[in-house]
Amino acid sequence: LQGAPGPPPGCGGCPPRPRGCAAGREAWGGGAMDEHRRDGSDGQEGAPPVMGFEDGHLVDLPGATHGFSVPRDEAFDEPFQEEARGPAVGWYDSDFTGGRPGDVADSRELGVTLAQLQEYLAISTSLKRSCGTLPLTLALWITYLMMVFYHGGAQISFESSNHVRRAIEGCFTTLPGAGGGWEREVRMTDITDHREIMPWIDGALVPMLQTPDNQQVLLGHVRVRQHRGENSTCGLATSLQSFYQSGCYPAGGFVGSYGPHRPKYELAEPSFISKSRSGTVFEFWIEVNRSRAVVSKRVRSLEKEGWIDLSTQDVTIEGLHLNVEEHVYSHFSIAFKMHREGLIKPSLTVYPLRGEIFSHWAQIFLDVFWMGVFVMLMYSAVTETLLEMERGLIKLHLREPFFWLDLSLLVLGGAIVGTFYNFVYWLDKYTDEVYSLGVMPPMSVAEAPDAQKVQSEIDNRVYQDQIAKMIDWVEWFVNQMGWVRFCSVLYSGLMVFRFFRGFTGQPRLALLVQTFLQSAGFVIHFIILLCFIFINFAMAGYILFGEQLQGWTTPTGAIGQMLLVFFLRFDYKEFHEIAPLASAIWFSTFFVLVVVLMQRLMSAAIVDTYLSVKASLGEPGQGLLSQGTKVLRDVLFLRTYKGAQKSVPLEELLQNISADSDPAYLKKLGSRQVDRRLRTRAELFQAESSPAVDVAFLVKRGCEPLAAQRMLEQCAEWTYSISTTSSPLRRLLIMLVRQMNHLRFESEKLQDNMNRKFQRSAKVVDRIDLKHAKCLSLARRIRKGQQLPPGWTAHADKDGRRFMRQEETGLTSWTLPKHLL
Repeated sequence: LQGAPGPPPGCGGCPPRPRGCAAGREAWGGGAMDEHRRDGSDGQEGAPPVMGFEDGHLVDLPGATHGFSVPRDEAFDEPFQEEARGPAVGWYDSDFTGGRPGDVADSRELGVTLAQLQEYLAISTSLKRSCGTLPLTLALWITYLMMVFYHGGAQISFESSNHVRRAIEGCFTTLPGAGGGWEREVRMTDITDHREIMPWIDGALVPMLQTPDNQQVLLGHVRVRQHRGENSTCGLATSLQSFYQSGCYPAGGFVGSYGPHRPKYELAEPSFISKSRSGTVFEFWIEVNRSRAVVSKRVRSLEKEGWIDLSTQDVTIEGLHLNVEEHVYSHFSIAFKMHREGLIKPSLTVYPLRGEIFSHWAQIFLDVFWMGVFVMLMYSAVTETLLEMERGLIKLHLREPFFWLDLSLLVLGGAIVGTFYNFVYWLDKYTDEVYSLGVMPPMSVAEAPDAQKVQSEIDNRVYQDQIAKMIDWVEWFVNQMGWVRFCSVLYSGLMVFRFFRGFTGQPRLALLVQTFLQSAGFVIHFIILLCFIFINFAMAGYILFGEQLQGWTTPTGAIGQMLLVFFLRFDYKEFHEIAPLASAIWFSTFFVLVVVLMQRLMSAAIVDTYLSVKASLGEPGQGLLSQGTKVLRDVLFLRTYKGAQKSVPLEELLQNISADSDPAYLKKLGSRQVDRRLRTRAELFQAESSPAVDVAFLVKRGCEPLAAQRMLEQCAEWTYSISTTSSPLRRLLIMLVRQMNHLRFESEKLQDNMNRKFQRSAKVVDRIDLKHAKCLSLARRIRKGQQLPPGWTAHADKDGRRFMRQEETGLTSWTLPKHLL
């Protein structure tokens, strides 16, 4: 590339490339060859050899010439795409090839080209940056897991709450059956009538709560609350009212107060007075810590006075247990939902709440260490953003998904920290409230004498308000803990994607990550289609089985049951007994369409994407073992005397040789988001015209000679491992392009020679035409001069000389007068 300074073609700011054969030779080192040919030589001395096949081997063909790259013809390029993968390389100093122009072709076949070195350096620097994120990600992940494990205490919380749950579910009482002839055991889940709720509380729940427990202690009293509605008829048709004359559970309305009538001088029963402005909430307290007789008398009196009747919409029983040894609160809530059609649906919910988040003083160091790693993540994200801003690549940096991933981790981590320590602060306040609860009043309102009933009622109401505050606080804590857990789960999911960034430092894992990212679009559309099909089949199941199977009675329940069908965890006999033919068609259609076809379509699409990515890269990616071996060899080499010599960093070397390249293209190279196959004319031109590099080129740009030689060997080995780059078909294609360029060069040269000869011939013809015209004019004058005008005659004297005589005047003359000519 002698005599061709300046930036590579295609870059911004470079002059337009001259057209024509001579311009192409000047740009690619053809000047020396033209000088040889002007001297009369055959042009073989300075030209690169032409490669060909002989006896099955690729050899140099003697006596043949090789062409250089020339400008393309727009008409010839129309069928091809004009997009190039990156800027064309070339137009470098004469030391780039280290010798004659003929050395370029040899080194292209046996050495490393600039485009290959550029891609190798981009991938190496990208791998280094990606692997550099793994230590921080691992530290953040490990400390986060340890914090979740030690602060969560899931096992202790579960065992405490499960102990309360099993005790409530296992307590029962015996109630007379229909007609009073036999008795039956009634547990919470066995209640089918509103008249069984109060007997179950008196005969099962209260004895269980009063049983001494060395682990669980009931804090204060138990609150029983109900929502009531305005009593109304069932709204049945007139023809059906004779079959059902009793009332229905109301849908709503204002109640205010109800209950038995009491004399004015007696205290009003607070359980029949609404506790809310809406007039629908009523409650009473079970003073479990008092004697069994007092509590039973209180419950039975409310049952007798009809505290629960058909106007009741739901009943909720709430209490709070404390595991003294582990300091874990267990809030239980027993709910009885009365439906208008007469169904009573009981449910039990137990929420654990740890009273001590920091069970040991050393756990604070986990938080401190995690906060340190979190600050390091923040510092890394900010410095990387500022560095990209200084390089003028801030817009490109903002388009990277990993930037928004780090930003999401920072925002979500800050939200978790704020919510968590706010939760800890109020939990300490709550613990102080529990410690300040004190002893309950000595007497209940029923036990107190008439002179102390008012004071006893005031004392019990103050004590019960404190307990109600603690119970309501538990609900707030459960809500806050739900948000903390949701953010923590989302944070752990984002940590997985940050590991993806580190995994791109391993070639084979990077191939899988790239497959996952490229399959994301298809997966999203697949999920949308699957959701529509899934919901339609769920609604079909709701129509078929909703009236007879409990799980299919609601649309949401039908969707949940459909998930079990999808994973084949169901009993087909239940469907067959209800609708044999319809259930068979419904299930077989769902199984074939979703389980067989769509699942296999998903697998096939992902495999196809993986094969496409692998084909575009031309390599399966380096394995962990081989990469670890290479890293170990590099470390051992750096510990030697030769390896310890100062050399330019890879990042600076990449910037030096890619100063005019597009930064976005370099990032795509580093992340392997390129297609190494030659699919367009521009890509083929770039691969053919990329000049070769040698040790001298790298040494001139700051590399130590041994490091430069080692880098070129590694780059050549990496290039050879890529099937797309080292395949015989690609090499044959490049050789064919060079031969075509040679033919184009020779044809253009022949055309120039023919044009020059034609121009010379045209000039000769023009001169001949001019001479012919002059001769013709002279002949005409001669011919005219040989003809005598009228009145003149020719004569000869005695010596034979010719003279003319005018007959009219007798004038004679040796020549005619000029006016007659």
